[in-house]
Amino acid sequence: MKLKTLITFLLIANVVFAKDFFVSPEGNDKNPGSKELPFLSFERALTETARHAGKEGVTFWFSEGSYYLNETLLFDNKYSGTLEKPVVFSAIAGTKVTVKGSKVLDELKWEKYKNGIYVTDVPAGLSFDQLYVNGQKQIRARFPNYDYNNPLRGGDGYQQVTDGTNHRYDEWFSFDPEQFTKKEWENPETGIVHAFQSHNWGNMQYRIKGIDRKENKVLLDEGGWQLQRIHGIGGKGEKSSWFFIDNIFEELDVAEEWFLDTETNQLYYYPNADVAINDLIIEVPVVKDLIQLKGTKENPVSNIHFRGFTFTHSRFTFMEDYEPVARGDWAIHRGGAVFMEGAENCSVEDCNFNELGGNGVFMSAYNRNNQVKNCAFVSLGESGVCFVGSPKAVRFYQTWDDKEIDGKDWNEMRKNMDLEPGPKTPDYPKNCVVENCVMHDFGNVGKQVAGVYISMSHKIRVSHNTIYNCPRAGICINDGTWGGHIIENCDIWETVRETGEHGPFNSWGRERQWLSGSGSNKDFKKELTLLDAIDKVIIRNNRIANYRKSISAGNWTIDLDDGSSNFEIYNNLNLGSTIKLRDGVLRKVYNNITVSAVPLGWHVWPENSEDDVYQNVFVISGAVPGKGEPTKQFARPIRLPSTAKWSSNYDYNLYWNVNFPETPEIIKDKSLKQWQVEGYDLNAIIADPLFVDPQNGDYSLSKNSPALQLGFKNFPMDEFGHEMTRILPFGGDFAEELRLTLRADSRMKPNGTIRYTTDGSEPDNQSPIYNKEIVLNASALVKAQSFDIRGNAIGFVNEAQFNKVDVLTYPSWLKTLLAGKYDDEIIEKTEEALQETIMGALFVNIGDDPDLIDASGGYNSGCFIRSIDAENGQMWLKAGLAETWIIQQLNGNKVTNIQELKQQLKKYRGQTVKVIAVRNYGSKEFKIKL
Repeated sequence: MKLKTLITFLLIANVVFAKDFFVSPEGNDKNPGSKELPFLSFERALTETARHAGKEGVTFWFSEGSYYLNETLLFDNKYSGTLEKPVVFSAIAGTKVTVKGSKVLDELKWEKYKNGIYVTDVPAGLSFDQLYVNGQKQIRARFPNYDYNNPLRGGDGYQQVTDGTNHRYDEWFSFDPEQFTKKEWENPETGIVHAFQSHNWGNMQYRIKGIDRKENKVLLDEGGWQLQRIHGIGGKGEKSSWFFIDNIFEELDVAEEWFLDTETNQLYYYPNADVAINDLIIEVPVVKDLIQLKGTKENPVSNIHFRGFTFTHSRFTFMEDYEPVARGDWAIHRGGAVFMEGAENCSVEDCNFNELGGNGVFMSAYNRNNQVKNCAFVSLGESGVCFVGSPKAVRFYQTWDDKEIDGKDWNEMRKNMDLEPGPKTPDYPKNCVVENCVMHDFGNVGKQVAGVYISMSHKIRVSHNTIYNCPRAGICINDGTWGGHIIENCDIWETVRETGEHGPFNSWGRERQWLSGSGSNKDFKKELTLLDAIDKVIIRNNRIANYRKSISAGNWTIDLDDGSSNFEIYNNLNLGSTIKLRDGVLRKVYNNITVSAVPLGWHVWPENSEDDVYQNVFVISGAVPGKGEPTKQFARPIRLPSTAKWSSNYDYNLYWNVNFPETPEIIKDKSLKQWQVEGYDLNAIIADPLFVDPQNGDYSLSKNSPALQLGFKNFPMDEFGHEMTRILPFGGDFAEELRLTLRADSRMKPNGTIRYTTDGSEPDNQSPIYNKEIVLNASALVKAQSFDIRGNAIGFVNEAQFNKVDVLTYPSWLKTLLAGKYDDEIIEKTEEALQETIMGALFVNIGDDPDLIDASGGYNSGCFIRSIDAENGQMWLKAGLAETWIIQQLNGNKVTNIQELKQQLKKYRGQTVKVIAVRNYGSKEFKIKL
C-alpha cells in the first residue's frame, strides 16, 4: 500500500512540477518564455514543445489577446507528451485568448468608388472568402440581398428556381426573370450558387459558367459534391429548390457588403453611413484548419491538450474536397478548426469555436480516447464535432455515388464480399467523447450538418450536450459501423429548420445486411446485421423536442432510418414529435415518453425483426402541423409485415389520447381490444399518465400514475443538456410575468457566484449576483455567467431571449395537452393528401403525405399506389405494378400528381404506354395497355 501511494505521488509530482512557459501578445519570440519575458506567438510555443515533449511535462500559458496564424499549426508525433508528462496549451484563468486564422489588413488606402462604395488595393495574391470589420462578419456581394430578419431558407435572401436539370452534377437551372436581378454581370464566372437540393436534404455550391438571359438560365460549372444522392437543383412551384448567388461585383449594392477582385487585387466595401473607414479594423481568414494533430496508428500524436481558447476565423471549405460517406445521405469535408488524425489521449476543453468557415473539431481515421469537453460551438459554416473513420477500415464499403452517379450495380459489387465481422483495420475513431458542450446556430453555409456527426466509428459517447438552432440534425449516426455509441442526457430542440425528412437524432444502417428499403426478407439479410453493428447503440435520458408550430416532413424526434439496427432506446422525453423505426432489427424501445400529434412511425420492418416496444407512455395531443383534424391513432404503420406479428414483445404500454379520450385507435380502425386480439399490448391500458407539471417542463409521472403499475420508471427531468451555467427556461414567449431560475456551472465551488444581466450586456464581477428567482415583466435578453471565488469566469456565458406577448400561443400538441381537450379553433386547417381511385388502383399524391415520403425513400412527387383492386385493377396488375410503387412518368411526360396522371391517361387512351415508377431507391419501366 505504501509503495502504491509513493508511485501515485511521483506521478502527480511529474505533472505538478511540469515546466511552464508563457506566451503574450506583448512578448517576443526571442525571449526565453518566462513569465517576465514571454514568447510572442503560438508558432514559437510549438517550436519549444519539440524540445521537451515526452521528456517532461510542459505547459504553455497564454495571456489575454489575439494570436494570428499565417498557416496551419501542425503537430506530429515529435510533439507528443505522455500520460504522466502531457503537453498542455492553456489560457491563463480569467482571460480571453483568441486564436485566429485570419490576417489584419492594415495600412489600407481607401478611396471613394461610387454609390457609397470604397475601394483599396490589397497585397497581390491574397485570397479570402470572408471579411470581418471591427469583429463583425460582413456579407459578400450577393443576390438576393441577405435577409437579416430571416436568413434561413424561405426568407427574402433566397429565391426559387423555376426548373433545373435536377440531377447531380447539375448543368443549369432556370429563374423567374420578373424576380431575378436586372443587373448585367460582366464576370458571372466569379459567382457561387448556393442552392438547396430539390428533395431538400441539404444544399450544394456550384461555380457559375455563365448566364443565358434569353433562356433565363444560370449555367453551372464545377460543384455539387457537397452531398450524396442523385437529386440536384430543380423542381417547380412550392417544392422547387431555393437559391442565392454570391461573389458578384455588380450585386455590391447595400451597406456591409464587400467584393474582392482577384484580378486587380482590389477590395471593394460598402460601409455603413457615417463610418470613419480608415479607422476600421479589417480581418480576413486565410487559414482553413487552424490546428492539425496528425500522426499514424503506428506513431500517433498523443497527450496534447488545449484549454480555454477561442478558435475563430477559418476559411470556407465548401469548394474543397468532399467525399460521399458510406450509404448515409451525406458527403463530408475532412477538415476542422481542430483536426485530429492518428491521435490518442488528446483533449480540447473549455474552448469556444466561433465564426468558423467549416467544421469545429474533426477526428478523422485512427483516433483513440480523445475528448471534447465543456466547449461551445456557435456560428459555424458546417458541423460542430465530427468522427469519421476511413473507408479502408470497412470490410464492404458502398456509397450512393457508386450507384447513382457512377452507375455501378450494388448487387454486382456484393459478389465475393468480405463476410468477416467488425472493422478491417483500426483506422477509425474509438472510445472518444463529446461532453458538456453547447452547439447552436451552426450550418451557416452547409446545410447537411449536425452538432455531432458519427460515421465509421466505435464506442463514441455523446453526453450532456445542448444542441439547437440548426438546419438539419442535432446528432447524426451516418452508418451502422460499428455501434457501441452512447447518446445520453442531451437536450435537443429547434433542429431540421431548413431541410426535411430527417430527425433531431437521425441514423442510417445501410451496411452488408441492407440491399434496399423494402424491408422484405429478400432485401434485408438479418443474419448479416451484426457483422457491422457489432455493439448496441444506446440512446437514453435525452430530451428531444419540437416546439415549433409547424415541422418539416419526417421530423421525428428519434429517427432510425434505413437499416438502423441494434439499438436500445430508453428514458427519453420526446415532445412535439415521436419515434420512427424504419427497416432494421434488434431495437428495444422502452420506458420512453412521447407527447405529440405525430403518430409513432413504424415503417417497413422486416419479418422477425426482434424489435421490442414495451413500458412506454404514448400520448397523442392536437393535430399534426398541416393537417385539418385531430390525430386519432397512436401509430401509423406503413408497409409492415402482414403475415407475421411485428414484435413478440409489444406490451405494457400506456396510451392516452387527449383528443379522443373515450374512443382512441391504436392504429387506424383498431381499438385497443381489437389490437389485443392480434396479440399486441395484452397488458396495456388507456389512461391519463398524470404528468406532474408539463407547463413547466416536468413530465414526471405522479405517484398514482397507472403507468407506474405497468412497470414504467420515472427518470430525471432536470439532467438534460450541458452542466455549465443555465437559464431556465431556455427562452421564448411569455405573457404577464415570467420567473427565471439560474443554475450554476457544475464546476463552481463554494463561495463562487452566478452573475447576470437583463439588458443583453456581458456579465462581469460588477453584475448582480443571483440569489433568488428573476422576475421579468418585459422582453429581455438575459445573460448569466458563473464565477469562482477569485472572480474568474467558469465556462461560457449562457444567454436566452424572452419576448413578452399579449397572447401566449403554443403548438397544438402542447396547447391541447394543457387544456386537457382538443380545441378545434387552435388548429390551422389545410387539406389532407389527395387520393383517388383510377381504374381500380387507389392513388395518393405522395408529395402531400410526409409519412409516405419518408417511408418510400424520400420521393416527394408522383402518384403512390396505396392499393389495387383484384378485379377492377387488372390493367395495372397485368403490367406488373403493385402496391407502394410511385408513378412518376408516362411516355416521357412527368407525373407529379393525380391530376397529371389522369390527363396523361386520357391523352393516350387506347394505346400502350411506358410508365416509369420508383420504389425502394430504384426505378423500373412498365408497359401498360390503356
